[in-house]
Amino acid sequence: MGKNYEKLGDEIITRLGGEQNITKLFHCATRLRFQLADMSKAELEGIKKLPDVMGVVESVGGVQVIIGNDVAPEKNGIVSKILNVLSAILGPAIPLIMCSGLISALLIILTKCGLSTEGTTYTIISMVGNAALYFLPVLLAYTSAKKFGCDIMTSVFLGAIMISPTLIGLTEQGSFVSLFGLPVKTVNYSSTVIPIILTIWIFSYVEKLVVKIVPAAVKFVFKPLLSVIIMIPVMLCITGPIGSYCGDLLCKALTAINNVAPWSSVLIVGCLAPLLVLTGMHLALIPLVMSMFATAGYDNMLFVAFIGMNFSQFGVALACMLKTKNKNLRTLASSCAITAFLAGVTEPTLYGICVRMKKPLIATWIACIVNAIFCAIFSVRVYSFGAPSFFTMPIFLNPDGTMSNFYFAIAAAAITIVVSFVSTWVLGFDDSIYGEEAA
Repeated sequence: MGKNYEKLGDEIITRLGGEQNITKLFHCATRLRFQLADMSKAELEGIKKLPDVMGVVESVGGVQVIIGNDVAPEKNGIVSKILNVLSAILGPAIPLIMCSGLISALLIILTKCGLSTEGTTYTIISMVGNAALYFLPVLLAYTSAKKFGCDIMTSVFLGAIMISPTLIGLTEQGSFVSLFGLPVKTVNYSSTVIPIILTIWIFSYVEKLVVKIVPAAVKFVFKPLLSVIIMIPVMLCITGPIGSYCGDLLCKALTAINNVAPWSSVLIVGCLAPLLVLTGMHLALIPLVMSMFATAGYDNMLFVAFIGMNFSQFGVALACMLKTKNKNLRTLASSCAITAFLAGVTEPTLYGICVRMKKPLIATWIACIVNAIFCAIFSVRVYSFGAPSFFTMPIFLNPDGTMSNFYFAIAAAAITIVVSFVSTWVLGFDDSIYGEEAA
């Protein structure tokens, strides 16, 4: 019998203090993210007991309710607020970025199968594969406007200006040019994250000021006009350069770490991977990954570490499915195994199995650490944006045509699966929490 989602939704809303207590709602592939006006009104233990809820987490900006494979889906310090903003802004854009990344990976396969790099077919596919990252400021201008509550069309207009070929062309004239005597740092803002987010955040305040100044009778034309007149120098002289400098600092810091100890970044992230996903903080690393793709052309940190995170959940779920005699757990584990292996979606296994039975979480950590050590030793890299899974393994194909990185990635995935499977089997688990007596 199918699940009654309407009833489940009503029960979750009621236990969160009612509709009036919910200020915002976001979703990802497996979880519902609520921002609440008053956290004290939320009955988290009551939500955890709902039959179709896999778990509840107090995370960045409110509450995350894990529904598992059926959702197509935070304390309030300064760090938490920043993480929440990044999550809300970057989340909607990630599927398109992954789509472009997969198309780029497909292009690599096609060229290996004989597609000429001189033809228009290659040029068009390459354009599509690079589009999401190139137009990232426009995509994030839209999501930022929705997050900060300002005019969407004006925000998208500002994002488009940031990647104007004319503005990019000014980089040939030196580090700075002049706008009415004001210094404009010449930067190629395509594929950048921080500059446009800062710009739209400032615009959200500028717009409120403009609304107070412009008479209602002429605001249709003069509100966007005055907004743009104010924002162009702010964007080109202040927020854009600040964001660019932040990106430069991140890149320099990571470069310095890699120069001293190239293995350390993936090892650190790999050891923290389960914790990052549990808290939803892995999204906060996306800007750094974007910076790496834009500068170095690859990621040797986040997605490499997530070979361990994603494939370990397949190994854990597979071990539970084969070892348990509990029909409820076997059904859950089979679904989780398929989702983790084919799509790289880990939350169902992580929350539905690992967190609930505890010992499989230890197995997950062991596998993530082993993967991180392996990838650090063999310098595994990701060349296209995407979460590791069976269908996305082409992201490890090196554009230069060599295959060693791809083979090491496959080996890392295989080792992760074996380690997580064996660890889960040896550590064991208590499946009585799933309600059915073992047969």
